[in-house]
Amino acid sequence: MDKYYKELSELKALSKQLDDLLLEKNKTIEGTVRFSKRKSGYQYYIYHSDGRRTYVKKSDLDIIKNMAQQEYYRDLKEAVTRQISALEQFLADYNAEAINKVYENRSHAKQILIEPLIQPDAEFIQQWYQQNPGSQNPFPEKGKYITDKGEYVRSKSEKILADMFYKHNVPYQYEPALKLKSGRTVYPDFVLLNTKERKTYYWEHLGLAAEDDYASKNLEKINMYEKNGVVAGENLLISMETEFSSLDIKQIEQKIKEKLV
Repeated sequence: MDKYYKELSELKALSKQLDDLLLEKNKTIEGTVRFSKRKSGYQYYIYHSDGRRTYVKKSDLDIIKNMAQQEYYRDLKEAVTRQISALEQFLADYNAEAINKVYENRSHAKQILIEPLIQPDAEFIQQWYQQNPGSQNPFPEKGKYITDKGEYVRSKSEKILADMFYKHNVPYQYEPALKLKSGRTVYPDFVLLNTKERKTYYWEHLGLAAEDDYASKNLEKINMYEKNGVVAGENLLISMETEFSSLDIKQIEQKIKEKLV
């Protein structure tokens, strides 16, 4: 659904831009631009609301350029407005849970008689956990912060993140193993599941992001991820903090709501 919300946001931005452009050109002469084909090109006319027709000289082409541009803006504004309404209606009506509920709302007595075409969420999540085990990092230091889910993590910020995932019922594992194309194995901070879209995301938290050595290593890490199909903003989510800038909880909430629930 992300692409639809993104498209809606882009359409609304375009609509606002068109409002500004139409406002700038609201002093254009009233009328409709028409033309006739000539050997040397086109002859343009302005048709007025009272039926008059004005011949446009070559020296006055800038006038009809503005009129044609405004006409284009108006038509584009109408088309954009229609698409915004259509998308808003679609998003209001669409229920991602409806198909799964056909099976899940049946009694257990009937469920055991049925082979569902679509794997129920509970089974899919359980299978996902099995395919993405956590605590795979062989680094010997044990985490000292315990999360609401009951696992140990290495930093206070990781605990905050884990607790936020847990609060929003986002299935996640801490420090999974991710095997790269080169054969090397790395250990992202988290692997997460968007249950509705059945899409897997990775999450890296960059602490001490302002320190040169640490920042350089993190850029190398992100570049390595992208070469292996784990792309920031697509299936890799990133949070960061520095000595002078703490973890932005509101931004984390927004990412969770946009990408994971």
